[in-house]
Order: sequence, then structure tokens, then C-alpha cells
Amino acid sequence: MPSSSMIGTPMTPPDRPKRPALRRLAFSIAIFAPIGAVAGYVIGRKLKAAVPGGVPFTWTMAEVMSLVIALILIFSGAVAAFAATSDRRWNRIVEHQAADEPVDPAARTSGVRQALVCILAGGMMIAPAIAAHIPLSIETRLAIAVAIGLLLAIQTWFNLKLWRDGDELTRAVIAQTGALCFWMLELVLFGWAALAKLMLVPDIDSWTMFTLLMGVYLIVSVVVAQRRGLVPDR
Repeated sequence: MPSSSMIGTPMTPPDRPKRPALRRLAFSIAIFAPIGAVAGYVIGRKLKAAVPGGVPFTWTMAEVMSLVIALILIFSGAVAAFAATSDRRWNRIVEHQAADEPVDPAARTSGVRQALVCILAGGMMIAPAIAAHIPLSIETRLAIAVAIGLLLAIQTWFNLKLWRDGDELTRAVIAQTGALCFWMLELVLFGWAALAKLMLVPDIDSWTMFTLLMGVYLIVSVVVAQRRGLVPDR
């Protein structure tokens, strides 16, 4: 799934009033959460109407949140990809500098790869959640699984390129984000698993755990990248 380097490329923070990147992430979630909920509801209604006799369609909270996260990833990737089509747009949207400033080709190439990583990650998160509620044949489900596997291989290749071509700062951000996510989630998941084994709390399914991982990852990666200077505070 997404590499922590997808957050942005190294840039010089602008000399103007700043707003924490974490606040921007919260703002994005506030926008996309209701969009994801409405999208899930509309899709469910359409599926019920399309299948004779109707089909049980109940979205879990994890599925709704995974849809929200997927929309954030796709939107972020689409914005970065759009910005890369023009030097002026790249400077304004990504680098946050004067439109006539020269663009570093390596930075823009990295940005395009990051955009593709985001879009692929969002698509791979949406597909299983929706397919799980559609009465599909085993052949169709296998085809979807194979397609996801191929997309995952492509995304992994892009992530490896981002790591190999990245500078020391970019690699440090990736390593620090991965370490923080591992330790934080290890503590949370172990605590919950222990309580579940003692039958003090309900057990959770794998998709819920994955959604939790991606949610924590997004927040941690933004905070780490901001502190390292990869995300402008504005």
C-alpha cells in the first residue's frame, strides 16, 4: 500500500502565515467522511434495486471509513497528477512557490510516482469493500483478486522506485513513519487481542484492522513529513 514518501517532495517552507498539515488532514476527513457515507448509501440502494428480490446491504463502520480513506488517497493523487502537467501548477499547488520558479525534474517525477501510488492504493481499498456486497460468481471474485494482485505489484514497484531514487531525508521519513506505525499499532492490536482472548471485548475482523492501520498511517505520515519539512505548514 502507499509509501510514506507519497506525502510530498522536499521543499522550502514559504515565509507566510502557516497552518498545521494535520489540520488540513482533519479538514479533508471532515469533507470526505460524509461523501463516503453518502456514496456507500447510494451504491447500496442501487444494488438493492438492481438485484431481483433485493440483496442485504449493510456497510460496517470499517468499510465506510476505508471508503473515506480511499477517497482521500485518490483525490490527493489526482491533484498531484494534475499539478504535474504544468510548471506553473506544480509550483503553485505542490511547491508553493512563485509560478516562474524553475521546476526540479526529479522532484516532479517523484511527485507523479507518488500520485500513482495514492490512486492505486485508493482503488485497491474501494474494490474489495464494494465487491463484498455484490452477489458475484467465484470466477468474478477470482478475477477481482487477480486484478488487485497485479495493481499491488505495480504499486510496489513504484514504492521501490521512490525508495531507491529518494534522498536521505525522504528515506528517513519513510523509515520513521514505518517504525512509529509499527510500535503504535502493535501496542493497540496486542491489547485488543489480549482482551478479546479473555472475552472482555469483541474480536475484530481483518478489514477493520487494515482500516485502522491505514488511518493511523495517514495521520503519522503527515505529522512526520511536516516535522521533517516535506509538507509546507500552511
